Amino acid sequence: MKMPDLEMEEAKFAMAPMIDMVFLLLVFFMCASHLSTQRTLPIDIPTASKGVVPKERPDRWIVNIDKAGGLFSGNVAVTTEELRNAIAAARKQDPNLKVYLRADAESRHEKVKKVMAAMAEAGIDDFIFGVYTPSGASAGGMP
Repeated sequence: MKMPDLEMEEAKFAMAPMIDMVFLLLVFFMCASHLSTQRTLPIDIPTASKGVVPKERPDRWIVNIDKAGGLFSGNVAVTTEELRNAIAAARKQDPNLKVYLRADAESRHEKVKKVMAAMAEAGIDDFIFGVYTPSGASAGGMP
């Protein structure tokens, strides 16, 4: 007795969904790497044994003051006037705007006071200072 030959359909490999997934992963990692390097400058912030990490820190406008007294809005170098104007414009869009001020441990306090005055003129009354808390301390620190 002769057995009929069953024609087996050839297995196919769908490339379109795999290409879509690779593209989506590529876009995700490009965006994630950009966001992780965009926010802060390398600053040696002061040590505080009783510093506390606020929960809303990532939602704040970041202002950096480096060792030489340079002023930065995030990573962009600005003058005190430009900072005041930028914060005032951002505050019009978000009346609850808060600021995270990071000053180098060796920067002059005079510069910090000028920046605080500029923020007050722009209407900011809620800001926090970036400090480092040693790991042996009881409170959490701010990176």
